[in-house]
Amino acid sequence: METLSDVFATFSQRGDTTAFVHRTGVRRYVFTYLDLHALSLRMNRWLADQGVGEGDRVVLWGPNSPWWAVAFWGIVTRGAVAVPVDFMSGAERAEIIAGLTDAKLVIQSRDKLDRLTGRPSVLLEELGFLLEAVEPLATTHRPAPDDMAELIYTSGTTGNPKGVILTHRNLVANILQVNRHIPVVTPDFSFLSLLPLSHMFEQMGGFFTPLYRGAAIVYIRTLKPSAIMEALGEEDIYAIIAVPRLLQLLKGSVERELEAKGLGSIFRWLLKVGERMSRGGRSVLFRPIQRKFGRNFALFVSGGAPLDPEVFRFWNGLGFRVVEGYGLTECSPVLTANTMERQVMGSVGTPLDGVELRLEEGEILARGDNIFPGYFRNEEATRGAFVDGWFRTGDLGELDPDGWLRIKGRSKELIVTGAGVNVYPDEIEAILNRTQGVREGCVIGLDRGKGEEVHGVLILDGSGRPTEEIVNEVNAKFDELHRITSFSVWPEAEFPKTTTLKIRKFQVKERIEQGGGALGDGRGADRLTALVATITGSPLEQVTEGALLVNDLGLTSIARLELVNALEMEFRLDLEDSVIGPQTRVADLREIVSRREKVHIREHFRIWAMGGVALAVRRLLDTVLHGPLLRAFVTLKSLGIENLEAADGPVMFVSNHLSYLDQPAIMCVLPDAWRYNTATAAWEEFFFRNFKNLPQRLWKRFTYEYASVAFTVFPLPQSRGFRGALHFMGTLADQGMNILLFPEGERSRDGRLLPFQQGLGVMIRELGVPVVPVRIRGLEKVLPRGASWPQKGEVSITFGKPIHFRGESPTEIVDRARRAVEDL
Repeated sequence: METLSDVFATFSQRGDTTAFVHRTGVRRYVFTYLDLHALSLRMNRWLADQGVGEGDRVVLWGPNSPWWAVAFWGIVTRGAVAVPVDFMSGAERAEIIAGLTDAKLVIQSRDKLDRLTGRPSVLLEELGFLLEAVEPLATTHRPAPDDMAELIYTSGTTGNPKGVILTHRNLVANILQVNRHIPVVTPDFSFLSLLPLSHMFEQMGGFFTPLYRGAAIVYIRTLKPSAIMEALGEEDIYAIIAVPRLLQLLKGSVERELEAKGLGSIFRWLLKVGERMSRGGRSVLFRPIQRKFGRNFALFVSGGAPLDPEVFRFWNGLGFRVVEGYGLTECSPVLTANTMERQVMGSVGTPLDGVELRLEEGEILARGDNIFPGYFRNEEATRGAFVDGWFRTGDLGELDPDGWLRIKGRSKELIVTGAGVNVYPDEIEAILNRTQGVREGCVIGLDRGKGEEVHGVLILDGSGRPTEEIVNEVNAKFDELHRITSFSVWPEAEFPKTTTLKIRKFQVKERIEQGGGALGDGRGADRLTALVATITGSPLEQVTEGALLVNDLGLTSIARLELVNALEMEFRLDLEDSVIGPQTRVADLREIVSRREKVHIREHFRIWAMGGVALAVRRLLDTVLHGPLLRAFVTLKSLGIENLEAADGPVMFVSNHLSYLDQPAIMCVLPDAWRYNTATAAWEEFFFRNFKNLPQRLWKRFTYEYASVAFTVFPLPQSRGFRGALHFMGTLADQGMNILLFPEGERSRDGRLLPFQQGLGVMIRELGVPVVPVRIRGLEKVLPRGASWPQKGEVSITFGKPIHFRGESPTEIVDRARRAVEDL
């Protein structure tokens, strides 16, 4: 095996084995290896049609998903060069990279609010629709091992973009090296992909290795803790490729949940007890926690930055295996790693087979087939990166007597004080970040004319602990020459970071040197302000702390969902769109982001009411009660039932709303196969808010429980966020169930069609199901608004042809769906 084309050739042999599971937060989609092979060949053809040829650069700027993978392998089979760009990067950086590489095409995402213009481009999310009409191009490019496969621009924490050329030889060499060093991956494995695929650590550990071994990869839309834990609990995950900060976030999530249940002190005591037990014994002791990670979870693979020993102890103490490794993009990227048999806390392990390391004045030098040939169009940087054929990593390290490597820090971040003492920031940061009162901190060197001083930059946790007290506690653990000598409080809710959650210290240092840090509350958030301004379309100066998001800035129901999604992706926290109400101000939103507390909303969804015993009860009630009652008052006529034959379910029925009898009437005319496989959205507030006294409240609660079973009804809120309901709809659609929706939001008084709620467009786009328009006539006379008893009458129900949407905006979807109902 010499090139990525050899890896691609194995996909068709793996048949219907699962390659990807895509959890969008609403739906769950499965892609097999045959799907991946066929779609990649279609992508090959589509790229050829766009004029992309051998050696052309294609920018890939989107979130992790099966479509990112299809685009990547399409580029490989075309013989072009993939240029992955950090999804969290701004449009300015993406534009710079596109310019430096003379990109032939940009593949970007609709989830990015600021997109590239002025270049040939396509949205990643539209590839599924575009490739449907494309015939596969089976003639694939056969590259030479030393041909360029990828071009990755790294700025990391230094800010100077350099294009790292990675050849097919580099990548395949590292694939084989990694799998020889940690030979545990089998086709039974499932990897949870959390780090961006623009980062080589995730590519090698969580993309190339699983696909090389025929394993499955699970993608989730956001990195919020609840989505991660939900995927772990439902997808039988074996391994996670993680960076230390992500392991820290998961650690905090577990600890907060235990504290909330009053189990924090017991848990800490059990951790101490577990220190004297074997790994197997700890696994038994902490089985309730381990179960949350799935029955087969095997390991965390940590890299990208040194792992705090405290974080290692935590996960190791729970009985999990944490394998830490080390590498750089220029090394494809892995150089060293611990093994499944032995993990040494604080060490990044031994060199992989075929990798040579040596130390020169403390700096780690490396060579091997996985080392890149140079930087793209940057001969000066390439010359500076090598010495006598050895790659200079820029990292400082030491080897213990057994040959295990320990990382001391980046040579560029090493602080040399005025007294000539070398101070390693990582060592101080490890203590700082464990100190009460600190949510996150970093240490930089500031030169004020007498050599560098050790400067701490802190984001406080809001507990009110004095900053001086925090710094004094940290300094007490170091000798006088290695202590923090000055400090400031960062004026934003987060440090600027790479998508692997490493702090961009050069930006922190620039800001501090310009006077940007002060002894304040650390709660300013320029990124938050920018997000609110972008999503609401408001001028930046109007997004003040006291501005009401809805009334002052015009935040709509759709924009509210978009804002919450953006906040979750940007700050990696759990939110519900229901936290934003009419009285929510920018300052309130900032406080929510700063606290990072998971918002719990009590929902009333009844998945059990969609089948089983409840379905049998529903059939019985339809036969002996509901059917006879409806036919006693209504003469029903149906039109267009034959249109359902063309529907590739599940579908969403979208109907006008005239009467409380709309749902029973539609169900009555549907064939049984559709009737008993359709759930109906009903106004949540009717059941749970619109009551005046306890008897009325109890009556409405009874009617909801009855409707759940008798009519397969579920609640859809109108006065708060509907993301919980959208997630429930996705679960229904994944189970093959149809959904009936009345998007007018209220009953028409005279039969005329009212405006549709704009949230319908988001629902249809996220669910990805066809829409069947439905038009009811006559029920406004049988049981009109305000009537307490029905009158006899004739009613007609017309079903239109299914409508398939292909990437339209929510507004376009709503307009087209309403016209379809109106035209009936």
